[in-house]
Amino acid sequence: MRLFVRSLALAPFALSAAACGHTAIRVDGVMNESSEMRPLQNVPGDAYRQVKIFVRTATDDARGSEVCGYTQVEGTLESEDLKNAACVPADAQNDAVRIVRQRLRSYGVQVVRDGTEAYDYAVDVRVAGVAPKQPNRLAAKAVARLTFSLRKDDAANGFLSGIDVGAAGAAFTSAAKDCALVDAEMSAFSVSSTQPMNPAFDMMALAAGAVDNAVGCDQLARFFRDAHTRFPKAPAPPAPAPPP
Repeated sequence: MRLFVRSLALAPFALSAAACGHTAIRVDGVMNESSEMRPLQNVPGDAYRQVKIFVRTATDDARGSEVCGYTQVEGTLESEDLKNAACVPADAQNDAVRIVRQRLRSYGVQVVRDGTEAYDYAVDVRVAGVAPKQPNRLAAKAVARLTFSLRKDDAANGFLSGIDVGAAGAAFTSAAKDCALVDAEMSAFSVSSTQPMNPAFDMMALAAGAVDNAVGCDQLARFFRDAHTRFPKAPAPPAPAPPP
């Protein structure tokens, strides 16, 4: 696989212990991006043809600044204030959003351009550093988390139109459990992917892996493909005839 490297390392961050309180180490990630997309998971090609998704940056990270994770060093007291910090590059969030959109389209999902269009799920993308519990720079990691939220104000006109939500919801929960999605419901679920933040840190693998862990799971794909035929909503009873 060919790689191209974009230097996204942040400038060295030198602050006194009194200024920031994190005195062990600080890792500012350098990010690579694969020039070729990873092979897709083997799921039915038409599984997501009816699903529309709006991908966006997680709202609390919308400013686009670096996202750091802090962890107290093992064997120390909180009062000793010895913590590790791991920070992803400033552009990681925006790059992850772009890759997630690309990966979803590759699975046949309809990805809308912005929030003014009709969509079924909003996907919030968050990328953050994960600091190790030991002061070891090579143990730092990056995590990408995708949170899927059903758009309730448009549900009646979207994917759920014509579906018995009660019956479908139970089937979704079962499929999500098989896909190792914890505490997942049809209305909201999340998935994550982790990569070591070493010189080979690959944003394509990180963001695409998070998508694969959700829509790339066969059980979930088959749920979305078959939901309208397996769980049709009962037709509304006919209106009573007017009195003679």
